[in-house]
Formats: sequence, structure tokens, C-alpha cells
Amino acid sequence: MYNYNSQIKTFYDKKVSLPPEMRKMLLAHRKANADRLIKRLPELHPKIRIGESNFQSQGSFAMDTVVQTRFTAEEYDIDYGVVIRRSQLVNEDGSEMTAQEVRELVRAALRDKRFNRQPKLMTNCVRVFYADEDDYAHHVDIPIYREFEDDAGIRVTQLAGEEDWIRSNPTRVNEWIEDEVIDRNAQISGSGGQMRRMVKLMKRFCRSRNADSNEDWDLPNGMKLTMLISECFQWSERFDEAFHGTLSAMKNRLAWNLEIENLADKGWPKSKLTKSTADQNVLNLEGRIADALSELEVLSSDECTENQARKAWDWVFQSDGFFKELEEEAKAKKQELQKAAAILASRSAGTDRNGRIVAACATVVPNLAHSFYGEDF
Repeated sequence: MYNYNSQIKTFYDKKVSLPPEMRKMLLAHRKANADRLIKRLPELHPKIRIGESNFQSQGSFAMDTVVQTRFTAEEYDIDYGVVIRRSQLVNEDGSEMTAQEVRELVRAALRDKRFNRQPKLMTNCVRVFYADEDDYAHHVDIPIYREFEDDAGIRVTQLAGEEDWIRSNPTRVNEWIEDEVIDRNAQISGSGGQMRRMVKLMKRFCRSRNADSNEDWDLPNGMKLTMLISECFQWSERFDEAFHGTLSAMKNRLAWNLEIENLADKGWPKSKLTKSTADQNVLNLEGRIADALSELEVLSSDECTENQARKAWDWVFQSDGFFKELEEEAKAKKQELQKAAAILASRSAGTDRNGRIVAACATVVPNLAHSFYGEDF
């Protein structure tokens, strides 16, 4: 297989993985909402007392699988659950607050006159919008949980849904993926981290086209993709080989089963993330993976050129010219090194103020020929 590892790795570092400054800004907004709840919930409901320990990172941020968005209309999704003791969620008459009452209370506490759009109740969370305020469109989703011990003393956590409280574990998926990474690293050093990187590359592939204008690119969400990658991951130190191998394994897997299980579910049988035996977005994924593998077939040819490899990978990730720029930079660097080598070979080389090797002249420091002890005797 044509070696395009360096280019895919650089693409991952620059265009897929979240830049530190972006991550810092998103986490700052997450913390701002937590601070707002810590301060305002007791003001609105005196029985509630929460602190930083009541918040639980969830979703792709917690799993470290956030990827950069390609389209400006896409929003980054930050999940930050708040867990409140059930004993604190009671009305003045002593009755327990309903899930809807708690959701409304949290939304009221999150309101801020500085927001262009006020917080909104979603199916399983309260959403705080930042899309209009920042260069990086994003929102913070805050699921609300109540916590208590049952008659057997077992800790129970329930999510405030649209209609009622639903039993749910806010840390289960986080714990599952961390265990996956640790277990895989124990078997093959670095394979757990490589699996997580393949999740990010797969998410980038699935978001490389605008689903709003192309129904064929309406593909499964990050949770489903993470489960599929866990099932189908193929280890290789090379980024390009690992991704290609994983795509092939996913194609074979989906050929016989289009359902996707929640592998973090400790029960049996495990719960399904798909709604049917043939969800349309999973069927779409099967088709797009087949398309990608077809485009990448050229890599198996002994006569594959760099230009052919670039075009194939560019189809997969829609790099917006990134791979082409890498090639041009590499060629320019190679030409500069060849030029420097030729000057050195001519024995007329010098070093300019920037440390570059150039032809000797009055404004540069000449590079004298090497001499070794004893040569003059």
C-alpha cells in the first residue's frame, strides 16, 4: 500500500484534532455555565447545594474524540451533566419535583441577558447557545440527573427526560472507552490511542460533505461510529494503513449486520443505538465506506504515484487543498536542500544572517573546508 502516512498524520494533527486554543475556549464556556448554576440554583431553590464535584463531563469531550468542523454551519457540542441529590429536589410542600420542573429550574438559572438566544429545553438536556457570539459556533448541553440510594443501598442515577426520570449512568461511556484504551494498550503498546485517533478520522470522513445538501451523507452520529470503530479497529503504527484496514473491516461488518449496539451497556443483551435492523443513515454509511475503499484501490498498485495517492485521500477527507499544500512545501524544502548541497560541493559556500547556506560573497561568513588533526603534517 502506497505510504501516505506522514501526510495523513499531519492532516490529523492540523485539521482533525482540536487545536489547544479552541479547546481552552470551549472549556471556559463550559465552566462559566457550571459556575452560573452553582451560584443561581440556590438562589432560585434554597434547598439545592452544588459545587464543581456535581458536574460530569460527557460526550466527545469526555471521550477525547472531538474533531474540527469543516463547515461553518456546524456547531461543536459540549456535554456537561449536573448531578443533584434527590433529597434536594423537593417543592415547598415536600412533594418531589418532577423531571419537567427540574429542567425548567435549571433553564431559569442558566438564563443570561447577554445571550442572543436564551437556553432551550431539548429532549434530554438544557442547551446554552454560543453560536452567535464566537468564531467557533458551539453550544453547551447540560443533562440533569438526580442521585439517591435505593432500598439495597445501591446508588441510582436518573436523567431528567422530557416526560419523566429515566435511569441512566452519566459516566458509563467515559469509563468504557478508557477501559478500551487501557486494555488495547496492554495488548499492543499504543494501539488504544491509535483506536481513538481512528474514531476522530472516521468522524472527519463522515462530516466531509454537507448532509443538508446531500442526503447520501446523512451518516450515524459520533456515538455509533465510536462503537463501530471499537468493533472493527485494525492496528497499525501507520495512520493510513490503520484507517484503510479499519474501513475494510467496517465494510465487512456492515455487510452482515447493520445494527449497532451500545458496547458500554453492561447488561445482556446490550441495548441498541440503532432504531431498526436497517436505519437509513447506517445504510448510507455502508455505501460511503464502499465508495471510499473504491477510491483507495489505487494505493495497492506498485505503480501508484504520489499524485494518485493524494487524489484518492483527498476524495476521502475533502482536505480543501491541504494535501496539495503539503506536497508543495515538501518539494520546496527538497529543492532548497539540493541547492545547499550543490553549493557545499562547489566549495564556495557561506552562511547568511539567517543561518542559511548560500553562495559565498562579501556579506556572508564563508564555510571553510573541514580539516582533521594531522592532515598538515
